[in-house]
Amino acid sequence: MLSSAIRRLTMPAAFLLACVLVVGLTACNKEKPAGSSAGGEAAKTVACVNGACPMMGNKIDPAKVPVSLTREFYGQKVGFCCGDCPPAWDKLTDNQKAAKLAPVMAKPAEK
Repeated sequence: MLSSAIRRLTMPAAFLLACVLVVGLTACNKEKPAGSSAGGEAAKTVACVNGACPMMGNKIDPAKVPVSLTREFYGQKVGFCCGDCPPAWDKLTDNQKAAKLAPVMAKPAEK
């Protein structure tokens, strides 16, 4: 009797867990419009040195990254695609940060 009750609960619990994982993993890929914030006020934006997120590789507009999605690295502003990336960046060593930043540096505009 107990084993049949466990079996009846296992599938819905597994499905719920899978849904939570999918939503959590895809949340970082959602683009939020620059200047939007929870309170509806326009968030301040800054220019960054990178054209893509160094953590996820998602493209960003280096001229319009919200201040909350930036970090300072050797005097340069580094921008990120979502709120999960800056804390992950903070856990890296300087060598790891440099290695992740190098391939996503914004290319200077050609004249």
